[in-house]
Amino acid sequence: MKKNMTLQPSYQQTPDGIMYILQLFHNHNLHYLLFKCDHIFQGQNKNLDILFETDQEYHTAAQLLKQHDFVLRLPESIEKYKTMYCGFYNNILYSIHLHREVAWHGLIALNKHPLFQNAKKVNPLIIIPRIEDSILIHSAHILFENFKITEKEKIYLDQITSPKLNHNYINQQIKKNHWRKAFETIIQNREKKHPLNLIQIIALWTNKLLNEPKTAVYFTTKLIKRALRPLTFNQKGLLIALIGVNGSGKSTLTRKLLEHYQPSTSHLGIKQSYYYFGWKPTFPLTSLLSHLLKKNNTKTFQAINLHQKKIPLFSLTQEILFIYLFFEFYYRYRTEILPLIKKNQLVICDRYFYDIYGQYPYAKNSIIIKPLLKLFPKPHFTYVLDVDEKSLQTRTKTDKNHSQISSIERTLLPLEYVQQQRKNYHALSNFLRCKIIDTNQDITICTKNIIQDTWRKLV
Repeated sequence: MKKNMTLQPSYQQTPDGIMYILQLFHNHNLHYLLFKCDHIFQGQNKNLDILFETDQEYHTAAQLLKQHDFVLRLPESIEKYKTMYCGFYNNILYSIHLHREVAWHGLIALNKHPLFQNAKKVNPLIIIPRIEDSILIHSAHILFENFKITEKEKIYLDQITSPKLNHNYINQQIKKNHWRKAFETIIQNREKKHPLNLIQIIALWTNKLLNEPKTAVYFTTKLIKRALRPLTFNQKGLLIALIGVNGSGKSTLTRKLLEHYQPSTSHLGIKQSYYYFGWKPTFPLTSLLSHLLKKNNTKTFQAINLHQKKIPLFSLTQEILFIYLFFEFYYRYRTEILPLIKKNQLVICDRYFYDIYGQYPYAKNSIIIKPLLKLFPKPHFTYVLDVDEKSLQTRTKTDKNHSQISSIERTLLPLEYVQQQRKNYHALSNFLRCKIIDTNQDITICTKNIIQDTWRKLV
């Protein structure tokens, strides 16, 4: 009884975003079939696998998703016969996998036309395969993709003993697509989590490839491309930098962004990191000098920036300082940030090298600073956070030593210095051609606006 209940879920818990997409396809008279979707119907996932009866309908579905602000994440150049699109619905990220064949890694498992002829219409939007095809689909997924049997798949495989099954149809499908022996092996070992060992998988795949020369050529090409992929440098990940006047809300907004991005990065299987790119001596020489100066670090900064009666037109000392800071920050970028980006992570920086221009009043007269800003590795997105001087005087400071947002006392800076900072940051936004975010508005609005700008790069 329990197995039958699992095979016939209510479908009423299907996420709203999935139903929205199905309604879209239904309204355009597309003939589709949903498969491996029990977890979706029970509200447990935001991925949809959907098979189309014709190639034309498959391409039409892709165009419809693009028109509704979905972004192509995986094209057919990655895996033949299917594409993957990602997009938001009601602030929730969904992944829609479009299929034009029942295939994995370019290996067609089933002839799709009988699946449509015998499909079961649960309601006008939800059309699923009959039980014979579901058994075949789950078996093929085990053989060509997952190599293990989950509890859900075992429930389907156990139905093979039902006298109501059309075994002739099953035999026709697996024989015509050259994986009859593989199917029988999976059924015989369905009590095991891993029904096939590596030698069996290689032998069973080889048998199919020998009987399908065109598939063998494609699969060999795919393996070669995959082997060569690590040799090509292709920067992945997403780097967002938040810069701005002291007290503009960088630390708070950084943490809010990570919090709001977390469901999407989790859905995509992407890790995310917070990185404080303020002053933190890292290069060995800088660490040594900082240790020798100790408390004089803050006094030196204040002497240069807070207590100047007049900003010099030229200062060799500060020009040399900017050059040295460039190498210090570049060293940190290469050793601490770039490795995270190469691992395809979302990295949100609280401050960036660009803050040098905003923090040092002399920067507006500097000869070297703008070339250095151009030379420094550019984030995918940079935002200048801005707030009026009155608010800056009343805001608390976020404690960067804790993962949760907590406030600590802020040392008030001279008003003249803050005003100069704002001018520098406004000039910097024009130079970098980046957006200014007014953090006087609600923090949630700021967060949603940035996510709306940046999520396409993430997928």
